[in-house]
Amino acid sequence: MGIATESVGNLEVAFFEPPTDVELARRRWRRRRSFLLTMTLTPLLAYFVARAAVFAMTGIDILPHISVGSSPYLVPTLLIAVLLLVMVVPTLAMGKSPHVRYDPRDITVDFNSIKGLAPEVADIKRTLDLFVFRDRFASEMGGQVRRGVLFEGPPGTGKTMMAKAMAKEAGVPFLYASASSFQAMYYGQSNRKVRAYFKALRSLARRYGGSIGFIDEFDAIGAARSGMGGGGGEGVTGVVSELLVQMQSFEIPSKGERFRSNLSRLAMLSFLKRREPLLAPNVLIVAATNRVNDLDPALLRPGRFDRVVAFGLPSRKERLDLIEYFLSSRSHHLDLDETINRERIAAKTTGYSPAMLERLFDEALIIATRFGRSTMEYSDIEESLMTVTIGVARKEPYPPSQRLAIATHEAGHAIMAWACGKNRSVEMVSILKRGGALGATVHDSNEESFLETRSELHAMIKISFGGMVAEEVLLGEASSGASGDLIAATKIGARCVGLYGMEGIYLSLAGSRGDDPAKVLGDPKAREILEDLLERLYQEAVATIKMHRDLVSKVVDELLLHEELSREQLYRLLPSEGAEVLDLREG
Repeated sequence: MGIATESVGNLEVAFFEPPTDVELARRRWRRRRSFLLTMTLTPLLAYFVARAAVFAMTGIDILPHISVGSSPYLVPTLLIAVLLLVMVVPTLAMGKSPHVRYDPRDITVDFNSIKGLAPEVADIKRTLDLFVFRDRFASEMGGQVRRGVLFEGPPGTGKTMMAKAMAKEAGVPFLYASASSFQAMYYGQSNRKVRAYFKALRSLARRYGGSIGFIDEFDAIGAARSGMGGGGGEGVTGVVSELLVQMQSFEIPSKGERFRSNLSRLAMLSFLKRREPLLAPNVLIVAATNRVNDLDPALLRPGRFDRVVAFGLPSRKERLDLIEYFLSSRSHHLDLDETINRERIAAKTTGYSPAMLERLFDEALIIATRFGRSTMEYSDIEESLMTVTIGVARKEPYPPSQRLAIATHEAGHAIMAWACGKNRSVEMVSILKRGGALGATVHDSNEESFLETRSELHAMIKISFGGMVAEEVLLGEASSGASGDLIAATKIGARCVGLYGMEGIYLSLAGSRGDDPAKVLGDPKAREILEDLLERLYQEAVATIKMHRDLVSKVVDELLLHEELSREQLYRLLPSEGAEVLDLREG
């Protein structure tokens, strides 16, 4: 029994916590192992004691000795044996389980170190309770425990960390394997690896009361079978079939159980028969994938992977928790302890996974070291955001006319984003080259958005038009830099027309990828509506830029002087009333 504490008022009350079924099974295995070890060593000990006694009384050593020169066949026999080992061992090793074993003490993550996944952690804890109290759940309540759990979600959302935390909390071995490691060169070896993996899980479960297996990128070996024998032979159909069999193999008795059963039948010794029903090893298989729709349906039926836990991207509140967690272990300036700056980071990282957030802070530390500082500042986070999303800034020697065109283009995007409403803000404007972009304007919604409205999509289209329109209004002609903006505007318009039914064609193309511009442009009626939509929003963008021509010129001058403008620098140039001066947004 363990001792746990619970707070009652101002007092800490200690009480005995009953051991889990996993701990009870581990104790039974230790007692059985001690008994077997004693029974094995006792005859050997008796033999050596008797040998020493005989040698002391008679001077004769009863242990036989073998001399190398006593037989002319000994050396050739040893050479042949070595040659056979060299030939056979590599072949046998090809079917070895590819897992990497982690003991609970080797795992450093637990549920307390997982941030931004509170609902998922709560759900996993319920599954883990069924795992550690498996025997009581089955015998007292008559339930069937879960054998498999499938983690589904984008990369970097914490699936592997969650599986390790499960093993840490349960106190059982954790066997990690990537799906690609089961693939082998020779026919049949992949199936052997799968069998060896499940055999190792069953063996460890009998010794430690339970074991957890984790298969990453599960779709590589669990893809849907296209037909009888189709889809790549053993590479798909055979391996999936083996997985299906092994997921039902937990009730297979061990070699010791089979030996005792066979011995009891041959010798008709009733006392060797097991009186209580045989309990299957307590094994939980956790698989992770970001392509759950590609898996074979037979793997997802009850009794196999009957529980699917979806890992989504964190919300703004969850990103704030992750930001606090990552900053707690990294050297940072006091400005990053301010709530407003942390909220701004959370607002700018919409769509970031936990892994991407962690990389963001590591990149900020690298930027800080380039300036000879040992702590990162908020400005380093902003530079890290640009570096991660677009690329490292490079100062290109643009000709004066092209530098003016780039500055005008980015100023047009910035003024259009500012004019499209109070719910959107411009975070940074730059004319430095990053990656393939000659400049950049970073803008985002001030609130977490879970839906796209018609007005917001129209605003995004007008913002895309803003750079080209500014060049036309201020410089008299547009440049090739607007090509990417036109593609973006067309894609957004295609969603409005063909997918969301916002422009009059209600769901007419939704069943055939209505967000695909080619599908929309291929439908005569949809193409006409899309062209009318883009033309109308383009004219509204022209009217807005002409209305705020002076502001565009002021931003252009500042960009030519400083090359980059932060949010604060930009908004000092603009009137505070912002979007209230614009009445053309909805036409």
